[in-house]
Amino acid sequence: MTGTGSDSHAAYYPIRVVSAETGINAITLRAWERRYGLIEPKRTAKGHRLYTEQDIDLIRRVVALLNRGIPISQAQAMLNGDVPQEETPAPSAVAPSRWQQYREQLYKAVQEFDDTALANLYEETGRYFPLEMSLRFLFIPLYYQMRDGRGRELGEARLAFYSAFIEARLGARLLEQQIGNERPRVLMQNLSQDSSTSLLLLGVMLSRMDTGITLLHGLLGIEQLQELVQSQRKWPALLLQIAQHPDTDRLRQLKTLNIETGCPIFISGPGPEYAQQLRDHGLIPLDADIQQAALDVRDIVQEISA
Repeated sequence: MTGTGSDSHAAYYPIRVVSAETGINAITLRAWERRYGLIEPKRTAKGHRLYTEQDIDLIRRVVALLNRGIPISQAQAMLNGDVPQEETPAPSAVAPSRWQQYREQLYKAVQEFDDTALANLYEETGRYFPLEMSLRFLFIPLYYQMRDGRGRELGEARLAFYSAFIEARLGARLLEQQIGNERPRVLMQNLSQDSSTSLLLLGVMLSRMDTGITLLHGLLGIEQLQELVQSQRKWPALLLQIAQHPDTDRLRQLKTLNIETGCPIFISGPGPEYAQQLRDHGLIPLDADIQQAALDVRDIVQEISA
C-alpha cells in the first residue's frame, strides 16, 4: 500500500515532520514500511524518505485503528479493503475488549508475581502495537495503579516486582534506540533513592519523539555532574529525577548547576506543590503526565538546538 502520488507538484515531507504530525516515531514508520509495505515513500538521491499529504493521512487512519485495539496487520487489511466495511466492528466493541483483555492479563501476572507471563505479554503487545501505544494504554497506567496501591497487602512487593521488570525492559530499549543516533541528546540521571521507572518511561517516550538520551546509572554527585557537562559540552539540556520532597540545599545545588553549565534542567519527581519553588530556582518542573512531559522537553530541546 502506498499513499504517494504522481503529481510532480505535490508537497513532500521528511520523516521527522511526518513523525511530529502523526505521533508515530521514525523507527516505527520504517518498520511499518519494511514489514507490512504499509507506505512506500519516495526517496531523495541520498536515500532519504519523503512523504506526501496522502501518506500522512493514511498513517493517521492507521493510528485511529490502533487506538481501537486493532493490530497493525488487521488494520492494513481493513485499509486495503480486504475486510468489508460492514464487517468492521464498531469502536466501542473493539477497544475495550482488546485493551481490557491485556490489562486483566497484566494485572493478574503482577498479582501472582509471574515474570514469565509478564514477559510474554510484553512481547505480544510489541508484535501488534507501537511501544508508545502499549505504554500509554497498558504499562504506564498499571505502574501508577501499583504505586498508588502500595499500602495494600503486598503492595510494596508488587510495585518492586513490576518496577524491576519494566525498568529492565525500558532500560534496554532506551539504550538500543540510541545506537547510531546523531540527534542532540539530553543527559538523564536519577539523583534520588526512588525508583527510576517513571524516568525511564519518560526517556523512552522522548526517544520515540526523536530526542536523543544519554542515560547515567548510579548516584552521581552534583559536582561530578557539573564537571561532566562542562568538560564535554555535548548535552544541550539535563533531565534529572530528584526526591519527591526535595530539601532547600538540593534545590540550591541544582540552581548552581544550572548557572554554571548554562543548560536548562528539567526536573521530575516532586509533586505539583513544588512547581513554583523549582521555577524560583531556575529549574523546569515537568508535568505529571509522562506524555505531556516528554512533549515539553522535546519542544524546548528542539528550540535550543535549532
